[in-house]
Amino acid sequence: MKKTWLVSTTAILALSILFTGCSTNNSTKENVTPKDTTQTKETKNPEPVKKVKVRLSYWNKEDSVKTLLQLFKDKLPDVNVEYQFIDNKTYADVIKTQLAAGEGPDIIGGIIDANTVKAGYFENLTERYASKYYETGTSTVTFDNKLYGLPQASWFNGVYYNVDLFAKYNLKIPKTLDEYFQVADVLKKNGIKPQAIGLKNANVAGQSFLGLALNDYIGTTEGKKWNENFGKGTAKMVDALEPALTTWTEYLKHGVFTKDMLGLEEEQAIDEFTSGKAAMFQAGPWYMETFKQKAPNMKIDMFPNLGTKGGLGWMVGGPGVSFGLNAKSKVKDAAYKVLDLLSTPEGQNAYWADNKGGSSFLKGVTFEMPVEYNGAQEAFKAGNVMYPVNNWGVAGAAFADLGKGIQEIVAGTKTPHQVLEAVDKKATELLEKSK
Repeated sequence: MKKTWLVSTTAILALSILFTGCSTNNSTKENVTPKDTTQTKETKNPEPVKKVKVRLSYWNKEDSVKTLLQLFKDKLPDVNVEYQFIDNKTYADVIKTQLAAGEGPDIIGGIIDANTVKAGYFENLTERYASKYYETGTSTVTFDNKLYGLPQASWFNGVYYNVDLFAKYNLKIPKTLDEYFQVADVLKKNGIKPQAIGLKNANVAGQSFLGLALNDYIGTTEGKKWNENFGKGTAKMVDALEPALTTWTEYLKHGVFTKDMLGLEEEQAIDEFTSGKAAMFQAGPWYMETFKQKAPNMKIDMFPNLGTKGGLGWMVGGPGVSFGLNAKSKVKDAAYKVLDLLSTPEGQNAYWADNKGGSSFLKGVTFEMPVEYNGAQEAFKAGNVMYPVNNWGVAGAAFADLGKGIQEIVAGTKTPHQVLEAVDKKATELLEKSK
């Protein structure tokens, strides 16, 4: 009996120790905080994208490219396109002075000609872009078979007119210059200025004549070779255009253009047109947004520039601007990104949004003309759009002298013959200097 009890007691003691040990171990495991083997990583904010500043210059105000600038901002997060507006009256001189000093904007609108290319101011863009654009647009910025600029949507000017004023006085859209002066006489009798024009700007004065010159000579079968020959120095203005410039003086005789307009800025002329004080205004799409801001309820249409011979009329125009790359730019990679985006349907439509009218020179891109240009559609369909100066080459700089000469005709200090002789002399000097 004692032996049996001893075994039982021993067994019970062993079991007691066993369970006590298990209980102790479980309790210990539950109270021990597991060691955290993970390392706390410091959260870093992503570094901001570094923007490269690309300066782009143009002679039109920022409103004319606001949609395009927004596209650059949206699509090129690493590029900051800084727009530089320089008034057209000083644009060429300012930019050329900067380029001569090895400076200037990275992307430059205009002033791409034989002289600036010869001076090495612009980068050769042939390999990257030539095949993307139509030759009708690139021909004016191609020298020695090398492309130096990207032509944007064609610009043009015609004669805007106030639709309601024409309806009020039962006026028909003129088809010839004689009919135009008949309209002008009716408007004057009713206290309305026939046409507002800022003749203080020599460029405006010059373009007011080009429309007539296109109709009566340059755009005719007889004159189709004149542009090229004038650019070569084998044709003279005084021989070909004196009859047209003499006809232009009819604007003065009919009191449409007057001496006091020599003191009128373009902005003042716009105010006269949008306020209803003047019934017509020669310009292009670049002012449409301004018209709408100043006179949102004004009904506007356009007819082509007129001549003495009738027909469909002519629009003075060509590539709105060709953008070139400064050969001395220090941010060419970023500048190329801007030009690449510009050379897409999206880029063209963004440019078009604030410059409606004309057509794109980028292959595969078409635009629909706004209703404000319905009256000029037949001229567009016939291809009657030309800016003769684009084809004068080096001699094109003489156009500034033509504009100043027309101002002198208005002032009564020079005759058409004297003005054209002076322009021919200037063209000869320019051609000689370029040799």
